[in-house]
Amino acid sequence: MQTLSVLLFAVLSLAALVASLIFIRGLFPVRVDRVRQTLENNWKRSFWIGLLNTVLITIFVLGLGSLGEGAPIFYIPTFGIYGAFLIGLLYGLAAFIGLLGDWLFPDQPPVKKDIRASAVFLLASLLPFVGWFLLFPYGISLGVGAVIITLFQNRRSKRNEEDPE
Repeated sequence: MQTLSVLLFAVLSLAALVASLIFIRGLFPVRVDRVRQTLENNWKRSFWIGLLNTVLITIFVLGLGSLGEGAPIFYIPTFGIYGAFLIGLLYGLAAFIGLLGDWLFPDQPPVKKDIRASAVFLLASLLPFVGWFLLFPYGISLGVGAVIITLFQNRRSKRNEEDPE
């Protein structure tokens, strides 16, 4: 009975992640498309920036969390920082899934592309060792890096529009 409940939980978790990626893409199409363009144009740069930022943010959050054991006030910035990271990760993964869907399923409607591409990515990420330690961290790094590059490009372009020389 316990195995059935674990299996049901896993299937529902996969379905919830697929739904959240489609929801993010449907709710914020312009932002996801900007991240996707950055991902298409700066593939390697997105990976390395995302890998570095993911490692640094994880170390920082673990450090703040360990400080929270002595002073619980440190839990507030810990949850805030990691929450912002996870929101950015959702944008990045939604863009990555959209790009993957265009590559794998070019003739399908957009929602079917997203469902199938996210199912392929998530099921491939469940592959022991290769999926856990290579594919899923690769997707995370690509998504986070593309979001960070997009954020800084938007700020730079807004600053140039406000201050023409």
